Amino acid sequence: MSAEQTKQGPLVGLKIIEFAGIGPAPMASMLLADMGAEVIRIDRLTPSGNGISRPVRFDLLARGRQSIALDLKQPAGINCALELIAQADGLIEGFRPGTMEKLGLGPDTCLGEYRRPRYQLHCTDRRLRRDWSRRRSPHSSIEPNW
Repeated sequence: MSAEQTKQGPLVGLKIIEFAGIGPAPMASMLLADMGAEVIRIDRLTPSGNGISRPVRFDLLARGRQSIALDLKQPAGINCALELIAQADGLIEGFRPGTMEKLGLGPDTCLGEYRRPRYQLHCTDRRLRRDWSRRRSPHSSIEPNW
């Protein structure tokens, strides 16, 4: 039996795309995968390492999910990411505000033709956006897209 056939939990059947980063996004993705969701992480072609030189296989927060390395500054990488997003139920990213839009992967693009993903989780520091300053949650927000 493969790992996919034995997955159990309340989120079996959900497909989530995660853009690799730091902070709460990898932890949220790991927990979703632990609860049965199929999570696919989009990595950089060369890992940033966050200042620490270590092989990707030792990334503890990568547990329970598949990954693909894409160059999001090239049209082929953007098109591959859009194909994955079009099949997903959720999207998790932890970039600074405006980064996804600069890459061509903002909500208008992702929701335009396919009306998917159904949920987007933005994991970022609320101080980076003035309009988020009154929100109670210090780090993240879940926005349903319907």
